[in-house]
Amino acid sequence: MEELVFFKGIGSKAKLYTTTEVIAEYTGIKYKSVYESVRNNQDDLKELGVLPFEMVVPQKGTLGGQPKKVYQLNEQQATLLITYLRNTPQVKEFKKALVKAFYSMKQELDQSKLNRELNKRANIELAETIKAEFPDDPHAYSNYHQLAYKCATGMTPKQLKKAKGVNSPEEALDNDQKERLERAKQHIALYLLDGNDYQDIKKKLLADI
Repeated sequence: MEELVFFKGIGSKAKLYTTTEVIAEYTGIKYKSVYESVRNNQDDLKELGVLPFEMVVPQKGTLGGQPKKVYQLNEQQATLLITYLRNTPQVKEFKKALVKAFYSMKQELDQSKLNRELNKRANIELAETIKAEFPDDPHAYSNYHQLAYKCATGMTPKQLKKAKGVNSPEEALDNDQKERLERAKQHIALYLLDGNDYQDIKKKLLADI
């Protein structure tokens, strides 16, 4: 099944939502009916949060060239809206799938928040270690930071941003890569404290890539 739940924002500000397009597609109900259900019950839905929307323009070459308003519903709004729809077997299956999708996405975001916090701590520890070991080298942190990314992803931060089209290299990482990045930074700090130089550390970190 394709993605049912999306998110916007990062960190603690991340908001989960589904759309009226998703609801129409997976319940088998015409989009116009789902849209009208939102319009007819918008006062109820707004009690559960703001009701944002975007105007979606059909892709070139498709039938029906008029833009349409697509609402973005949070978990409570989506759950309430579905109670207003005809309870067909397909709607019931979608209800179950949507509940699981919201739960799974929340778990993923929670893990992502944890990884960010751990990475922040590892970053601080690495920065402090480098500052103590190389007080007069302004490039030391940048060099080891790039090495950590190379170890975790096979690419430097600059290469990651270009490959994924993001502003920050961390935005390009999945949870597994974030965990590897944290471990790489911790290992670099320990290797430095053990007296290893850059080439030794690079060889040890990249041995398995």
